Amino acid sequence: MSNHPHIYEADVVVKDPEGIHLRNAAALVRAASKFPKAELIISKDGHEVNGKSIMGVLTLVAERGAHLRLRARGEEAQDLVKILVAMFESGTE
Repeated sequence: MSNHPHIYEADVVVKDPEGIHLRNAAALVRAASKFPKAELIISKDGHEVNGKSIMGVLTLVAERGAHLRLRARGEEAQDLVKILVAMFESGTE
């Protein structure tokens, strides 16, 4: 996890057998939206999307085993990244 001032990054792996689909994309966006003082970018294979946009998250087409990079910036960035990493590690993404 990167720890530049107010910029935090983490790499995660999609564990859900169906990949990131509508239900878990909505859960990720809801979790990210609880941190209004942080911006979130999620990237896969060089494609970056707004992590607070359900349509953006769905356009990643992240299948099981996909490697994603989470990058958050702002006052709440560290807490946001911690929460999302926990979601991916527990398979509740």
